[in-house]
Amino acid sequence: MPSLLDIILALSLLLNLGGLIWYVRRPLGKSALHLAQPADSLDPAGQPLFFAAAAAVDAGVIVVDQQRHLRFVSPAAMQMLGVNEPSLHQGMITIMRDHQADTLVGEVLHDGEPREMSMRPISSGRTLRLYASPLQGGGALLIIRDVTQLSMLERSRRDLVANVSHELRTPLASLKLLVETVQSSPPPDVAHRMLEQMAQEIDSVTQLVDELHDLAQIESGRVSLKLAPLPIGPVIERALERMRPQADRKGLTLGAEVPNGAQAVLMDPNRVGQILLNLLHNAIKFTAEGGSVQIRVRLVGEDAGQAGPWLLVSVCDTGVGIPATDLPRIFERFYKVDRARTRHAGGTGLGLAIAKHLVEGHGGRLWAESVEGRGSTFAFTLPVA
Repeated sequence: MPSLLDIILALSLLLNLGGLIWYVRRPLGKSALHLAQPADSLDPAGQPLFFAAAAAVDAGVIVVDQQRHLRFVSPAAMQMLGVNEPSLHQGMITIMRDHQADTLVGEVLHDGEPREMSMRPISSGRTLRLYASPLQGGGALLIIRDVTQLSMLERSRRDLVANVSHELRTPLASLKLLVETVQSSPPPDVAHRMLEQMAQEIDSVTQLVDELHDLAQIESGRVSLKLAPLPIGPVIERALERMRPQADRKGLTLGAEVPNGAQAVLMDPNRVGQILLNLLHNAIKFTAEGGSVQIRVRLVGEDAGQAGPWLLVSVCDTGVGIPATDLPRIFERFYKVDRARTRHAGGTGLGLAIAKHLVEGHGGRLWAESVEGRGSTFAFTLPVA
């Protein structure tokens, strides 16, 4: 199968063959623009390979003449630029709407050297890569590729590296200071306290590494869920027992409301337990002494327009709540609400991202509702077996 580069070269050869100059004649149906036939050129209607190649390549194709007037615009190019069928014989700027692109093509026409650039049309909001190459008989061939997804992946990679570096910097700096303190031969009680703090910092780094590995496995699809029709009551009870010591230390009321004879759900009990532990841990962490954390379970007929039945599991607390501006982003990796407020609360900012992926892996949905100062509710749905 020919590569995109092979097809582009074939297009360039076809457009240059015999020193032809292409002109726009009339629209070809509703999805492509046809080319005109000057008296001294071949009829482009007899060149089906050009139109077939322009429609088949995973890129937009535009041909302009020496004055940068449009001579051909492929359907893919129209879609990427967010325009309807443009008026032919008009300037390229009418559809590109980018002066840098217009200048770049002008330079290509002037010196015959191919060039490329990135652009973000306002109409489509996408990131495009433009490659302009001169044609032998005059004019230029423009190849446009949509690299929005690649740009987003690259930005995510940079953000991940920056966030991991930020999360590692604090515990590593603390470890260095603690080690230097122990090396200075302090009194035994001070050395013992320093060693305990070192163990805590190592636990923090280990937790970050483990959660990063877990998230990477889940996002790559390498974690298989062992789904089975099971009651959710025992899973909730195990999660409550594990979190009860933390709740007791803060004087919190911890409980659950599970209807008798609740229907079985299709789930992986270990992963659903992981989801509950994460949500309970956050609820306890951000609820003040004397507050309460409750798990509520009920059956619903639909979820976000999808017919059920579904089992709705809610973790409700009376904690500090989440500001409305932060609520849409709390499931992002490493996102923390008001870092100054949560600096001493611990956590990596990965738990909710992991929980969201696990819930979606079950076919359900995870969301949050909160009023700052009045508590939060994290709810997720699971399909009834």
